Amino acid sequence: MEDGDSDSVVSEYPIRSAREGYDNVTFLKTSIKPDNQEVRLEVSVDTENVNYDHSKGEQIAINVDGSLKHEKETDKAFDSQLMDKTVLHSMRALPDCSNYAIGVLQDGELHLTSLKGIVQMRPQFNYLDKSDKRAKEEAKIMGEEVEDEEDSAKQVNVTFARQEPEFLKKIREQSFQHYSKKSLEERWVHTSYVPVNAPKAELARMEMISSSNEDSVNNLNLSSEKYLALLAPPHKEDEVTKAAVLTPSTSLKYIRTLPLLDQIKVFVKDAKVIAFTQLKSLLSPGHDPAAVLKYLQQVAVLVQGNWVVNSELVYPKDTVSAHNGIPTDLMCRARDYVLLAFTESQYIDRKPISSVIKLPSEEVTEIFTNLARHQPKKGWTLILPRNQEFLDRYPEISQRQDMLWEAKRKHLREAMETHNQPPQRQRRKSNRESIGSENEERNIGRGKKTLRDSSISDNDCTAENVKQKKPTRSRKSSETT
Repeated sequence: MEDGDSDSVVSEYPIRSAREGYDNVTFLKTSIKPDNQEVRLEVSVDTENVNYDHSKGEQIAINVDGSLKHEKETDKAFDSQLMDKTVLHSMRALPDCSNYAIGVLQDGELHLTSLKGIVQMRPQFNYLDKSDKRAKEEAKIMGEEVEDEEDSAKQVNVTFARQEPEFLKKIREQSFQHYSKKSLEERWVHTSYVPVNAPKAELARMEMISSSNEDSVNNLNLSSEKYLALLAPPHKEDEVTKAAVLTPSTSLKYIRTLPLLDQIKVFVKDAKVIAFTQLKSLLSPGHDPAAVLKYLQQVAVLVQGNWVVNSELVYPKDTVSAHNGIPTDLMCRARDYVLLAFTESQYIDRKPISSVIKLPSEEVTEIFTNLARHQPKKGWTLILPRNQEFLDRYPEISQRQDMLWEAKRKHLREAMETHNQPPQRQRRKSNRESIGSENEERNIGRGKKTLRDSSISDNDCTAENVKQKKPTRSRKSSETT
């Protein structure tokens, strides 16, 4: 057994049988991102095949690229008037491949090459987004009403970078936003595809065979069990159960190896809003529905018969929002208030809610778009329609969730009233009032002094009264004048 010279990345094609493969297809363009281990392949579609639907292919091309002659060639998704290609994009099959290797058996020797990554190639349908965008633009040209969520005026906030704790940095690095940002920052490196039977491919496979000519054998004084444990050490439980480490490109097969609670947490957090039947279809088979519901209530809440991930999982503790740095407690409170509104009504208006939660428009848009969709002239409605079937099938859970929302309703309204209550300002005294109060205090002080003096002698008291009467008469005469 010998080691190869370099690390490798293995590609899998789970939606295509091994018998067919992609050996005999035409690759139009191939690109990679080495640091993020991403692969992109443009595969030609045989439009002359008897099974190809020309009318459907032409309609898809028109919806995506339009029928205008002045369309730029670089902006076109398809090279012809037909859907003539498909795009395969990679996703990581495993987050950590340090325990995996690929082997070549030659002349009774097993040569192993460690793997840097394992990716699965799946179709990418970005052209559908372009088709939807084009449909909205054409609707605007025709004068039809389309959903427009752009605010007329946006508040511009300036934020300054500050040093963050190490644990916050790790959480940020594991987030979807950080993963996407890293992927966008790295440019695609265009490559040339080499057929599997080409001499250049054969030379690359030869690099997997060790060039060492040593005949010495390393005798390991280990049992077979210990040797296998060293060769492929088992995963630590802490590493397996960390659902936060999973990236958006982690495969479904790997997620299903996690404990039930972590599976539910991953799927619910990724979907934001999910139906119970859909969640069961994603989980590994063999789980009792009662156990699924038990764990589901720990990570999600019931809204209109659908399950919505808890706000604490969307905005973890000791973090801030990505746009304006809003603290997590305010983001969770605002999101819960929006969910509470959906428990009371099928359609809600964004403006009154925005006036209550008082967050920047970017944060409000983020909360709404992750939970709901906008319908013109009606308002915002939950992404999934009301699931009355679940409410009728599990009335006890529905009642329990209603009690939970009733308790949250009182707490949220009190918190919002306290948060929105303007600070009380001290009333400023006028000059006349301040002068009057000073005279009053001066008179009170004189009165105290007269009372102390009166306890000394009656004569002093009589003299003092006489002194006080004189200015009184002069004041009256002056007022009369």
